[in-house]
Amino acid sequence: MMSRNMKTMIAAAAAVAMLAPLGACGSASADSDPNTLTFFANNTQDAYQPVLDAFAKKYPDIKVKFSTTNGSQGGYQQVLQTRISGGKLTDVFVLPPEQLSDMVDNQLALDLTDEAFMKSIPEANKAPYSQDGKTYGMSVSTWINALAFNKDLLKKAGYDKIPATWDEFIDMLKKIKKTEPDVTPYLEAKDGLGIPVEGWLGEESAADNDGKMLDQSITDGETTFEKTYGPLYTEWSKLFKEDVMTSDVTGISADQMRTEFTSGRLAVMASGAWDVPTFKDSGIDFEFGTVPMLTKDQEQYTPGAADPSFAINAKISGQKLENAKKFLTFLASPEGLKAYQEGTGNIPVVEGYDAEIDPSFKTVYDTYMKTGHVYLNTLGWPAKGRTALRAETFSQLQQVAMGSIDGTTAAKNLDGKLQSYK
Repeated sequence: MMSRNMKTMIAAAAAVAMLAPLGACGSASADSDPNTLTFFANNTQDAYQPVLDAFAKKYPDIKVKFSTTNGSQGGYQQVLQTRISGGKLTDVFVLPPEQLSDMVDNQLALDLTDEAFMKSIPEANKAPYSQDGKTYGMSVSTWINALAFNKDLLKKAGYDKIPATWDEFIDMLKKIKKTEPDVTPYLEAKDGLGIPVEGWLGEESAADNDGKMLDQSITDGETTFEKTYGPLYTEWSKLFKEDVMTSDVTGISADQMRTEFTSGRLAVMASGAWDVPTFKDSGIDFEFGTVPMLTKDQEQYTPGAADPSFAINAKISGQKLENAKKFLTFLASPEGLKAYQEGTGNIPVVEGYDAEIDPSFKTVYDTYMKTGHVYLNTLGWPAKGRTALRAETFSQLQQVAMGSIDGTTAAKNLDGKLQSYK
């Protein structure tokens, strides 16, 4: 969110779970000049600069004022809420799925259903941004989590790839710690803890739940977090019991984790395609591996879904609205998608466009994106509580990491949180 990651925008604080009081606060535009578009995004300006440059070249008469949250994906929703509350909603903005319902209910996002640029967007990317048969966001790419690894550090421990099973993975991390005492074996960001768990949930959902999301079954009362998540959280907690990841992880951001990896001080990290440009610039020898499953006979799954979408402020009109539509049309074009992938590292999935896949990411692309073996637990939760519940999962896992509660208790606490959103 994500980081999105947003890439982990879905890990934003519980305080941003609802926008219901904001309907009267929407602004017609943050800039009155019809040929100036304001654009608020969930990534750095460097990431979007190729898009901004290419759009400026094609439409020199349209100026785009870019703003962001200093690259902090986890805080994007909170800043978006603040902007709306202050009547500062930009003309074009990134819309996360957790905020769709409130945005639509308060008439802040324009209906894009019949726009020409939506015709090439896959249905899987429209679904998270649709409500009552209408689509309000244009998602042009899909994100998946994978495990980035430093090939040199793994080689010193006797490995050339990420092992297939969780216990084997733990053993590898122990060997890395033994052979390279000054190297951190593995990290997950504080607002992205438990990434392997979500892959395990995806496999279990596909194998045993008759096509219904496992988390939807939890929401519907057919099972509980304690029964489903409890054993998996216990497995994840082996990272701390075996001392291959410490409680320090509760204070480590995605940016800090990335710095450790590109500096050669971290062997394996939870990551995604968005990190490819940064890793390549650092000069390290890296590759991406799949998330270890609990047993060898399980199908491989990973956290993933349609990326946050691009939306248009429903309050703008006239030439400004036409220019906003030109911007989204450009983003969905081959020229725009190429620039978007170049800057963000995200992989476009727009129909008719052949995305270039970096060799380092090819294995996980084939394993997950080509097969559709991705899972995002929040999509099975009540819409109004997704952001807060997602934040609560990370809060509970932080407590597991610190040893204050066990995995079963963490899952049971989620059951209590869920009840407040039913």
